Amino acid sequence: MSDRLEEFRRQRGVLRAHLEWLDREIAALDGAAPEQAPPEVPPAPAGPALADAEAILAEYRRPPVSIQKQAKVGCLLYFVALLALMALAVGVLYVFVKRAHGH
Repeated sequence: MSDRLEEFRRQRGVLRAHLEWLDREIAALDGAAPEQAPPEVPPAPAGPALADAEAILAEYRRPPVSIQKQAKVGCLLYFVALLALMALAVGVLYVFVKRAHGH
């Protein structure tokens, strides 16, 4: 049996188990049957699809320290940009006031 066929069959089983669980939850909320725990889902076989997925996820994972450092650098850049804009505004205001009193 091919890996792809095996994966499709596993996915079909997972979906059936989920639908059965949804039916039980709906019935429990309607008052028709007591609530039951969801069935155990068999783990995915370690095949090429799983390895590909892990490789893709690993490519985008970042350690939390990196994200915190980026946030600090971003905040610092915004602060410096704000100071530059304020200095520019003060300079423009100074030029306008100087011209207004000079004439």
